[in-house]
Amino acid sequence: MGASPPIGNTNAEKWTLEEANILFDKAIELSETEDYDFIGEIAKELKVYHHLFAYLKDKFSELNNKYKVLVSNCEANCFYNAKKGNIVPSLGIINLKSNHGWTDRVESTNTNTNINQDVTPISFVKSNNDKDK
Repeated sequence: MGASPPIGNTNAEKWTLEEANILFDKAIELSETEDYDFIGEIAKELKVYHHLFAYLKDKFSELNNKYKVLVSNCEANCFYNAKKGNIVPSLGIINLKSNHGWTDRVESTNTNTNINQDVTPISFVKSNNDKDK
């Protein structure tokens, strides 16, 4: 026991689409309560690692929508719990920024680096109304 499979052994993959669907259904059920606002908490409850959900979503494209629902529920729970004071608001902000792409402000970049060189320069001339100094 404890020995890993030989390198290149593709028979070691244990996840089938049916098993992955069952896992996602359990995860979504947990995420529908307001107790879970981080996918890692759900993974811990289900005794799996949280990156497994992304791995399975990539392996089985049929799970894309379930993954989106799971992440969306966690995001909504986090916002709700921070808003209601059930968690420290700064912790909620960190979670929303780190795991859900929230930002403090809109970041914009200017990709137009072309400068119009055909502009006539402004020249200053002394008028008759100006006094010599």
